[in-house]
Amino acid sequence: MSTTNDSDSYRTSDIYFAAFLKVAAVPFHDTARVQDNGRSKLEFVFKPHDMGMMRQLKQEYFSGHAKVSAIEFTQAVKMMKQLTHMG
Repeated sequence: MSTTNDSDSYRTSDIYFAAFLKVAAVPFHDTARVQDNGRSKLEFVFKPHDMGMMRQLKQEYFSGHAKVSAIEFTQAVKMMKQLTHMG
């Protein structure tokens, strides 16, 4: 998994974390194809309003304490998978 951020965007290649962010109402912006050690991979790009909120969401997700709707999460995973086939 790769997570990077710059001043106004947050990127991750983790499809499940991306789906979680989408369900957690972080504005999804686009996808980007990047090279990583000679391999092409897709990153999901978000435009959060608050990077402090992003740190909190990341901590909740990776500690196993995040709570979102199961059906919305499943739908978001499906959407992210569709984007990987398009990108």
